[in-house]
Amino acid sequence: MTQATVLYDDACGKCSRWARFVERRNRSARLRTVGQQTEEGRSLMDSRPAKLMGVDSVFIITEEGEWHAKSAAVCRIALRMGFPWLLVAAMWLIPGPIRDLCYDVYASGR
Repeated sequence: MTQATVLYDDACGKCSRWARFVERRNRSARLRTVGQQTEEGRSLMDSRPAKLMGVDSVFIITEEGEWHAKSAAVCRIALRMGFPWLLVAAMWLIPGPIRDLCYDVYASGR
């Protein structure tokens, strides 16, 4: 089975708790979590697309190798977690800039 990779800030307590939340609810094993400060995480972060360099966010690398950050990553993670968490993906109905603003406000509290 192929898995998407979730890169989270493992130096952040809130982010680490969130990653554990995802791990516990990843019943279909469609996600694997990797801390950004681990050896593998640093290697992956160094290979991210130029448009995402300097972005401070959770990232997902899809099974197809596509990178997504901020609210786009959260939506894709939720879709892979199954019911009821996939309902979070309904936030796709909100325009991207507004979703990312909400993500940034939430992330600023870490």
